[in-house]
Amino acid sequence: MNYEIVPINRLKPLEMVFPSHLRNLTEMILSDGEVRLPLLVDQKTGIVLDGSHRYVFFLQYGYKTVPVKWVDYDSEDVRVGTHLTHRHIITGPTNISKKEVRERGLSGNVYPPRTTRHFFPFRKTDEIHVSLSSLEKGEPLDVRNLIATVDVDYEIHHNRKFIQEIEAEIDELISYLDEVRRTKHYLRKQIEEMEKSKGNSFD
Repeated sequence: MNYEIVPINRLKPLEMVFPSHLRNLTEMILSDGEVRLPLLVDQKTGIVLDGSHRYVFFLQYGYKTVPVKWVDYDSEDVRVGTHLTHRHIITGPTNISKKEVRERGLSGNVYPPRTTRHFFPFRKTDEIHVSLSSLEKGEPLDVRNLIATVDVDYEIHHNRKFIQEIEAEIDELISYLDEVRRTKHYLRKQIEEMEKSKGNSFD
């Protein structure tokens, strides 16, 4: 995945983060000694579209530079919704738009944790392995304004709902695969009929 190391002061938050998730992620990053995924950022505004918890980690530990993959948010290939199934199908309003995302990010009126679902024309799982020691570091920042005031039970409940979203997306993928298989079967039947017709034309 292409990325750049950029000053963190060029970036703007979009969502608050969960305290327990942030704590667990912090322990993982410090234990690994590296960052494995870049922040995905709107190249025009600097708004962090994906990677809010990592962004807050960098702030609270005083990192002045961070790995970023710039995203052309004006591209039709980049979409936003409020549910994972919006990646594949939209049967009603998504209750969110790119315009609103930019307005919220630029104004500092950030969303609650995990409000948005961004969909990109590339895989977000391609790892980069940037060592923490390679990043410029300064003084830690106070990030309390970006951490949601929720307890662990709330986070557990939210994660269970998110798992339900994932299961719904899997069901949608299975349905799509079934549709593709039916199309393949139909085309094979068409080929069979055309081959028969071609053979009969020589009688």
